[in-house]
Amino acid sequence: MDLSRVNLIVYDLDGTLYEDTHHFDYYANELKKRLPEDVQAKFQAEYDAALEDKHPLRIGRTYDANRDLILVQLKGDVSEAFHWDGTPLPKEEVERLYPEKVTVNLEDMFSIGDMWWVPGCMARHYGLTDAGTSEAFLATREFMMGPDFHMNRIPGLIEAISASRAGGVKQVLVTNSPEVDSTKILEKLGLLDSFDLKVFTARKPSGTKGVFARIKEQFDLPYEGFLSVGDNWVNEILPAFELGCQTVYIDPHGIGKGWECDERVTSMEQALPFITNAGK
Repeated sequence: MDLSRVNLIVYDLDGTLYEDTHHFDYYANELKKRLPEDVQAKFQAEYDAALEDKHPLRIGRTYDANRDLILVQLKGDVSEAFHWDGTPLPKEEVERLYPEKVTVNLEDMFSIGDMWWVPGCMARHYGLTDAGTSEAFLATREFMMGPDFHMNRIPGLIEAISASRAGGVKQVLVTNSPEVDSTKILEKLGLLDSFDLKVFTARKPSGTKGVFARIKEQFDLPYEGFLSVGDNWVNEILPAFELGCQTVYIDPHGIGKGWECDERVTSMEQALPFITNAGK
């Protein structure tokens, strides 16, 4: 990594600029309330198992909603597939079902890149519609905007971003979350005025490269001068890496060993030196 070349940093929001996790339980409960009563207990039990990493649906995998299968895939190549109960499909069946690369999206092939996707995909398995999932998500974000949701600021983050910006490095936020609740969360974090550009509802990962192209055009800077910082490898790291950006992957679950990135850390605090020293 050559930080002297960096003149623009792109940040994710959820799981990157804050690392709280207690809102996931609230989200799971909102999803459960929208499920038929006869499956609510099963959903809760499976979500509890996932919290202990005892469920086949886990961070780093992909959920094929059309076939109700859980996939192990890297850059589209499926190497393993599991039924919902964890039973593996025979290798020849995997090859028959997935002869071509799969493409993750926000419709039916979901990358479990962070904990938001675990309860969401579980709810889909038990029959919740996209509309119901969206309602539960928006209810959770509304809770996060309210006074009862307390956020822990990452020590040194505000100072690192301020120092980087003062040194002439552009600061850009790119998040899949809507503007209204993201703005409130940024306010709670003390980061509302820390960015030169904020992009909401970015539709990562399918929209990542398009957003980066617009940023490149707006600031008239080459991808080689971009540094992408995020906790979701599929959403923020791989697309940026493929464009030629430098990347810092925040991997708190330790799932990304060997995955393409310039630096891999376990927390945002470990990423702060890259931010502070960008452009130097």
